[in-house]
Amino acid sequence: MSYTAFAYTARIAFSGGTMINLRQYSHFIAVLESASLLEASRKLNISQPALSKSIGALETYYDVALFRRLPRGVRPTAFALTLEPHARRLLHDEAESRAEMAAVAAGSSGTVAIGVGAAFVQVASDAIRNLDREVPNVQFKVITDHAHNLRQALLANRIEFYLGMANNEMSDPAFDVELLFADAFVGICAPQHPFSGKIVPPEKCLDSEWIVPDLEEPGRAALDAHFLSSLGRKPQVKITTNADQLIRQLLSGTRYLSIAPQSSMTMPGFQDFGHFRLQGFAFRREVGIVRRTGHVSTPLGRRFSKMLSTELQAQAEPSPR
Repeated sequence: MSYTAFAYTARIAFSGGTMINLRQYSHFIAVLESASLLEASRKLNISQPALSKSIGALETYYDVALFRRLPRGVRPTAFALTLEPHARRLLHDEAESRAEMAAVAAGSSGTVAIGVGAAFVQVASDAIRNLDREVPNVQFKVITDHAHNLRQALLANRIEFYLGMANNEMSDPAFDVELLFADAFVGICAPQHPFSGKIVPPEKCLDSEWIVPDLEEPGRAALDAHFLSSLGRKPQVKITTNADQLIRQLLSGTRYLSIAPQSSMTMPGFQDFGHFRLQGFAFRREVGIVRRTGHVSTPLGRRFSKMLSTELQAQAEPSPR
C-alpha cells in the first residue's frame, strides 16, 4: 500500500495558511484534460466559480499561474505541465490505497504475520497452503521459535499472533490466549537407552547429562524446579539450545536425555526416539493462539488463526485438558 497521497496531503494541508486536498488535484487534472473551465466543471458536476476557486487555491499555494485564460478555454503553463505527473501520482496512490484497504477489509488480500512454535511447523505449513489456495493474493511472514522468543516478537509488534506454548502468557494481563489443548512433558532419549519405555525416579538421573531449552522456557524451568525439590540440585545440563533439530541429532545414538511435550512424540522427527516418564514430573504444556491484549486482528488473521486451530485438531491427538 502506498502512503504517498496521505503523507503529501498532510504535509501541505496547512502550509502558508492555504488548505490543499486531493480534490483540488483532481480538479486540476480535469481542467488540464478539458482545456476549459466550463467543460471541466460539467464533467466534475460543480459550478464554474467553485472550480475557478479550487484552481486558484492551488495557484496560491504554489505561487505560480497554472493556466492562462484565453477567450475560449485555458492553456496550461510550464508550471502546470510540471505539476501534472505529481498530481496524477497522488490521485493514483489514493485510489490504490482505497482499493487495497477494501481488499483487506474483505479478507481477499493482505499480509499474515505470525509466530509458530517449533512443534507446530507442519500444522502451520498445511494451514498456509489452504489459505493460499483460497486467497492467492495473501502474503505470509512466519517466525519459528520457542515461546519466549515468540513472546518478544509479539510484544515488538513483529507478528499478529503466535501458535505455541502459552503457560506464562495464561496469567499475564498483557496477553489474550485462546487455549487449544494441554499435554504432559515426557523424557526423550535414544531408542536403545536403558530408560526408554520406563518410569524413572529423579535420583537415577543424577549422572545423566541433559539437552534442554533456554532457562526462559517454562519446560526447562519446571525441570530444574523438580530436581531441586526432589534432590536439592539441578540436572546436569550438557547442552542448552532451543533448536529442536539439533536436540534430535544430538540425542541420536547417545546417552543424553531431554524433555518434550507428549504430543510431539507422534510428529515427524520424534517418532523414532525412545521416551520415558520422569517420576513425579507433572508439568503440563498449555498450547494456544496468543495475541496482545486488546489487539484487533485483521480479517485474514482471524481466518488464518481459525485454520490453524482446525489443522491442529486434525493432526495432533493430545490428551484432553
